[in-house]
Amino acid sequence: MKISATLLFSLLFLAANAQNIAAFSDYQNRFFVFDNGQSRQLEYQPVLSYQTGDKCIGYITNSNNLKIYYNHIDYDLGSMVDSYIVTDNLVTYQMNSQLFVFEDGNKKMLSQYVGNYFVGDSMVAFFDTRERYFQVYYQGQILTLEDEILYNDARLFKVGNNMMGYIDAYQNVKVLHQGKVTELFKTNSIINAYVGRNIMAYIDPVTDLLSVFYENEVKVLETFRPLSYQVGYEKVAYITSTGDFKLFNHGEIETISNYAPDTFLLKDDILVYQMQGQLYSYLNGENYLIENYIPSSYEVNGDMVAYLDPNGFLKLFKAGERFDLSFEKINGFKVLRGIVIFNEGMNTTKVFYNGQTYSQ
Repeated sequence: MKISATLLFSLLFLAANAQNIAAFSDYQNRFFVFDNGQSRQLEYQPVLSYQTGDKCIGYITNSNNLKIYYNHIDYDLGSMVDSYIVTDNLVTYQMNSQLFVFEDGNKKMLSQYVGNYFVGDSMVAFFDTRERYFQVYYQGQILTLEDEILYNDARLFKVGNNMMGYIDAYQNVKVLHQGKVTELFKTNSIINAYVGRNIMAYIDPVTDLLSVFYENEVKVLETFRPLSYQVGYEKVAYITSTGDFKLFNHGEIETISNYAPDTFLLKDDILVYQMQGQLYSYLNGENYLIENYIPSSYEVNGDMVAYLDPNGFLKLFKAGERFDLSFEKINGFKVLRGIVIFNEGMNTTKVFYNGQTYSQ
């Protein structure tokens, strides 16, 4: 994202919490990292862009260098970076035709002549245009999935947290999970599918059944095409053809409501939905009424929902508990798993973490 002086009252925030880190620019466009309760200034000049994941922060400095903050250390990976992507566990970046990955403090070249590539939280799928290999990087290793293929992207269609679905040159739909490739079926149709953590949900193009690949086998969830569905961490939320609202949750199907919600969002472990002008959450097998109105703005991550009340004040729902984070109007906020960053008043940046609010 571009950072400019015009963002005086609307700071943009990105953060991650597995390492208890977050990144933000203050009203003077100085770039900071929040790390385990402490703020540290990384750059004195405005950064050109930044992204964060669970383990690290990637950013382009004012001098056009790619840097990665990981485990309290700032790594300088040099200039001439064409693009970069930060996920929960990886940073991938391209320099001319070369593709690299950064994981756990180490960088590795994946391809000298890369074509299309797709990135998940823990894996990178890419096409090597010189060798004509379709390969994947996962847990420090490069696996060749297909060779001598004709398509520049192997007709790959979905990459999730730690799972990938693709169609090979012979129209076989395949799933890669934990280093193992499983062939599902053959088709020449476009596949309607979503991939999450340890699960892929799809509409069978022949039968119209809603099916999942989960725990190394195919399970049929519904015998009629659902009205809509979303995928999370070993979960699939969906509205059936008759309007029932259901959740496939770690192998079991739970009925949330016999009425379809107005809208819903499944993100990681938490399901948030709107129904009859009220905002609800479904978490750990229990329905919660968050508010009896629909907030003008809310964001979801992990087990948390942060939102603005009718006065413009910031509130938080976290694993069944409620917190008042601000009694002033909010200029901007971002909610992450375990962390909420917000800007209030005359550009005061605050971080809510582990039950405590820190001021910058």
